[in-house]
Amino acid sequence: MPSASFLIYSGVMPLVKTFISIICGYVLARMGLFPPAASRGASQVTMNVSLPALIFANIVPAFTPSNVSAIGPLFLIAFFYIAFGFFAGLIIREICYVPRNFWQGILVLTGMSNWGNLPNAVVLSVTQQAPFNPATDQALGVSFVSIFIVCYHITFWMLGAAHSLSWDYRPGVPQGEAAERRFRWYEKPIGSLIARYILRRKLPPSQGLSEDAIKEADEKAWPEKEKGQEIVVLDEMDAQIHNEEQVDPDPDIQLARRTSRLSTTTPNTRLRTPSLNPAASSSALPPVPPPTRAHSTHSSDAQSIAQRSETDTLHPPSFKRRVIRVFRPLSALFTPVTITLALSLPIALVQPLKALFVDVSDIGGPDWKGPDGRPPLAFVIDTAEFMGNIAVPLALVLLGASFARLQMPRPLSRLPMMAMFLTTITKMVILPVVGVFLVQAMTNAGLISKGAKAERFVAMFLSGTPTAVNQLIVASLYSPDGNVDTLAAFLLVQYVFMFFSSSALTAVSLLLL
Repeated sequence: MPSASFLIYSGVMPLVKTFISIICGYVLARMGLFPPAASRGASQVTMNVSLPALIFANIVPAFTPSNVSAIGPLFLIAFFYIAFGFFAGLIIREICYVPRNFWQGILVLTGMSNWGNLPNAVVLSVTQQAPFNPATDQALGVSFVSIFIVCYHITFWMLGAAHSLSWDYRPGVPQGEAAERRFRWYEKPIGSLIARYILRRKLPPSQGLSEDAIKEADEKAWPEKEKGQEIVVLDEMDAQIHNEEQVDPDPDIQLARRTSRLSTTTPNTRLRTPSLNPAASSSALPPVPPPTRAHSTHSSDAQSIAQRSETDTLHPPSFKRRVIRVFRPLSALFTPVTITLALSLPIALVQPLKALFVDVSDIGGPDWKGPDGRPPLAFVIDTAEFMGNIAVPLALVLLGASFARLQMPRPLSRLPMMAMFLTTITKMVILPVVGVFLVQAMTNAGLISKGAKAERFVAMFLSGTPTAVNQLIVASLYSPDGNVDTLAAFLLVQYVFMFFSSSALTAVSLLLL
């Protein structure tokens, strides 16, 4: 059995270079050497080039018919972690003070985790040493992490977790200081149901939740003027959104736009588009708040999303547009990462295809060689490895730069301290304990092989990662002024606590292996 000092060392050292990379990004951004435009470009390279290349270079050699059975248990574990997080966030929201414009945000925060850059950085480091086999377990580890990444994309984009963040910014939902009113337990969603249907209490309408409040906010924002002169030009609005995506090519922002074309507001809200009369047009349009935060540059994007969806409410779309709207969420599956996974798995499992990229003669596959004595397409794997090597460090630098641009609310006493503490403990302590017991139970039941050390380590380690920073980007799109300070505070606490919790989780996982 490894000594305690070895376990502590093995748990801490892989995270040291991770935090050094994050600190480098933070310092560069604070010095002005890594501006938001550079972050967007680097994010584009990471998501569309380097990370898919890293996944391809690891899945093709690593997956074989003997270990492909790991995909099913890993999918099950990943969705269990997500469901557990959402349920925990629901409980925390009901028992703790949470600002009204963060009621849905706290659910997504506890449910979705960073399963991209951080796990890959740790897995690549840990699997270089005992008890792992560096020759095979490094590639297997990255391949197993990619399964969790696919689960994240399915839940966050396709199943609507990203779109649900807009619920915190619907008409009638208080913003700013008004959102800091402390609600009683029976004014919250689950508490109101308990009080109304179990305790049989007659409750007054909740502030910020009633249809009357929503309608009143709608009438103030969109006064009734010259309905007969309203015009709607759907094709021009689609062209406008397309041009916005060309200007700002951040992959997360593009996904948010593509998957948020359904209504981001309530059905009572109507769009008052510019009329033919310039005077009426100027008075009918709502005022746009000035940008006050680093993320407020995206507020116009959120407004355009709402305007397009509200236009569809006023003028019902054609059958073709309805079909496109129904299947549009599926576009979230067509990302470079998921497409790479879909291409890599058949190549890895079909021996004649795999023999074109790597040598499989030792496992009974074809022995195809090029003039240099290597497989004919071995240069593709070499190129993917070369390009994939920048994925993890560049993503960690991006993470540090994101922290440098976070805006903390003042004074700090306005923050929901108890909710911040409970969400951090849930994601970084309680869920890892549950994850370790779950993986051990599945191993004892035979669902996971005891000899699959890389699979077991990845399944346990990914139970204790903090919230994904993508939520910060998407929430800023929906916020009227780009203000997501509450979310930024939650993220900062989790990532500070991550060093200690991840070190302990790594040590415990190695001990159990």
